[in-house]
Amino acid sequence: MNGPRPERRSEHRLLGSAARAAVLAWRSGRALLLGSLAGSVLVGLLPTGTALLVRDLFDTVVRNPSDDRLWRTAGLLAAATLAMAVLPALTSYLQAQHARRVQLRVQDELFEGVNRLPGLRHFEDPAFQDELRLAQQSGQTVPSQLIGSAVSALQAAVTLAGFLTTVFVLNPVLGALVVLAALPVLGTQLTAGRRQAVLQQGITPALRRQMFYGSLLTDVDAVKEIRLFGLQDFFRGRAHQELASAVEAERRTARRNLLWQLPPSVLVAVVYGVGLFWAVREARAGALSLGDVSVFLAAVAGVQGGVTQIAGTGGSVYQGLLTFGSYRAVLGTTPDLALPGTAVLPVSPVSAITVEDVWFRYHEDAPWVLRGVDLTIPVGGTLALVGLNGAGKSTLVKLLCRLYDPTRGTIRWDGTDIREFTPEQLRERIGVVFQDYCHYDLTAGENVGLGRIDRLHDAEAVADAARAAGIHTRLTELPDGYRTLLSRMFAPDPGQGGSASGTSLSGGEWQRVAVARAFMRRDSDLLILDEPSAGLDAEAEKEIHDHLRTLRAGTTAVVISHRLSSVRDADRIAVLRDGRIAELGDHRRLMELGGDYARLFDAQADGYRDPADDRQTIGASR
Repeated sequence: MNGPRPERRSEHRLLGSAARAAVLAWRSGRALLLGSLAGSVLVGLLPTGTALLVRDLFDTVVRNPSDDRLWRTAGLLAAATLAMAVLPALTSYLQAQHARRVQLRVQDELFEGVNRLPGLRHFEDPAFQDELRLAQQSGQTVPSQLIGSAVSALQAAVTLAGFLTTVFVLNPVLGALVVLAALPVLGTQLTAGRRQAVLQQGITPALRRQMFYGSLLTDVDAVKEIRLFGLQDFFRGRAHQELASAVEAERRTARRNLLWQLPPSVLVAVVYGVGLFWAVREARAGALSLGDVSVFLAAVAGVQGGVTQIAGTGGSVYQGLLTFGSYRAVLGTTPDLALPGTAVLPVSPVSAITVEDVWFRYHEDAPWVLRGVDLTIPVGGTLALVGLNGAGKSTLVKLLCRLYDPTRGTIRWDGTDIREFTPEQLRERIGVVFQDYCHYDLTAGENVGLGRIDRLHDAEAVADAARAAGIHTRLTELPDGYRTLLSRMFAPDPGQGGSASGTSLSGGEWQRVAVARAFMRRDSDLLILDEPSAGLDAEAEKEIHDHLRTLRAGTTAVVISHRLSSVRDADRIAVLRDGRIAELGDHRRLMELGGDYARLFDAQADGYRDPADDRQTIGASR
């Protein structure tokens, strides 16, 4: 035995999804859920009751027009008609209210589940991104869809039971035929739902790519280059190609479902026709009254409609449960970083940070990015990481921030493996500026204050950090100062006053804002600066590094920079080559060594030399 068959596993997953969705619906609003279910039961009873009242009305009119029963029946029929007008609207209102509650709860649960993943591994996995997209779609719609389908199915089942009882009372054989005709309809609807769910999973990668290409045509940062290089039609074609492939897959599935659903639908129509001819024959023979004929025809039509409704909702539920599995999968994703059973608080201030024989690769089939790195970060001083692209510098920074764990080896904080800290505890002691820093579509003050969320609204701390980064004056000159929205994507909130449109900054100004965020953590034990001056002009770069030297004074810092002139004053410089430490020392020692560092430094220095001076030097030497 190799375990349960795939069908059994699929059934277990569906049952698990159904149970999870039911619990979610119950916790989102019990009273609303019970109210909508009760309303659906009443709405389901009304068609049968109305049909029976119509029968009594017809028979009373034919047999005894003056009987008081005629007016009582008419009154009850009018009341039933009123209920049929009011109850569906009330039930729909309760369902909509409950759906809003579910939507809020689902969003909170999904984002909580995503935030529970402390590292980057899952987010850099395309398969997880596909699962996450399905989870976002199904999480927002499926629980409400399932509850709506359940309410609709319950209503249809109540109606079906009432009408089916009526058909069996009048003609048991025809009642049996109606039930038998319903089974193929139910089966084809469930199969259609499964095909639709499989389709959604299959086309998700294409739809994600389509969204990516489409976003490039409207993204503020990308549109400049796209216009300049004339890429509009290229990306429009790519977006069309991806969407067209998804649409074609949907067309094939819809056509297949249609072909499978036609025969059962024809069978249902045949059964209805048989019932109609039987009722007419019995009425002519005097075996059925006019009221009996009316209720029988209503019952047969009601049974067929109920079966179709249940089959349709069944297929919808089946499809929803399959896609809801992605929501459950995201919430159940195992954290990519091992969390300690008993967390240890990082020592502050730190007295030693060491990297011991660290190896790392992003997955088992990938090449090694780091190969046995041994390194000691000088406490109270600056370590610079230099090397060609792909040497492993940024990967080492990710490990220091514990965005990944080493595949082999250990990183220690005062002798303690950083895996014994929770990621949150460690990161509270780290300030960082990444090369690919974020532009938040928030106010200027918030863009700075996010560096330390507990002081987000501390205007003095935010202004001090901006001054340290040399951006304070620019931010105060904005239309609403620090309250100015830094966005061209969104308009400011009208309720908060201010200018009518958002404002953007230049690349260098955004860089300073990112540095200011790091300055919000100037009391950190470890400061990491990944290309902090990339994109700045020479004067701005010098100013930033002057500020950073002040910030780094007495602080343990790790700096990555391709501009070696900005790291020559570092206490220690580590040169990475092919994932290993190739050279280690200060600027003077590495220049005397004449290795990679000296070669790179001289190559950059050549760019600042005047060729005319070189020619004069050469001429004088002849």
